[in-house]
Amino acid sequence: MSSVLLIIWRNAIAESLLAELAKEPELRLYYETCYTQAAALIRDHNVKVALIEAEEMGVHDIFYCLELCATLRDEDESCKLILMCPDQDEEAVAQAVKAMQEGRIDDFVFFEASIDYLSSKILAMLQLG
Repeated sequence: MSSVLLIIWRNAIAESLLAELAKEPELRLYYETCYTQAAALIRDHNVKVALIEAEEMGVHDIFYCLELCATLRDEDESCKLILMCPDQDEEAVAQAVKAMQEGRIDDFVFFEASIDYLSSKILAMLQLG
């Protein structure tokens, strides 16, 4: 049984993704909107993949989420980290690419990604782990 954590503030995306991933009987799914709970959830539930949404505006921007990813990587380096960011924000994209190149995250996706794509990305990450 593998655990997946969604740290997403957009409820519609989270619910759709949870419904899609629920088709996989060997997955335990966790959804949280409180970013500060991520480390405890990863530790307590042996999370294998975490999808973290960087807000376009607000406290949980790309820089906050990259700091969070660093904390999560220190907490459990075996947990695969996928960052979701806006494709219209050049700085966010540049930061995500740099973080991936430096191994601070395992992958990134854009807000506009389909639920099928997000689901496939998460399931592929589980296969790599």
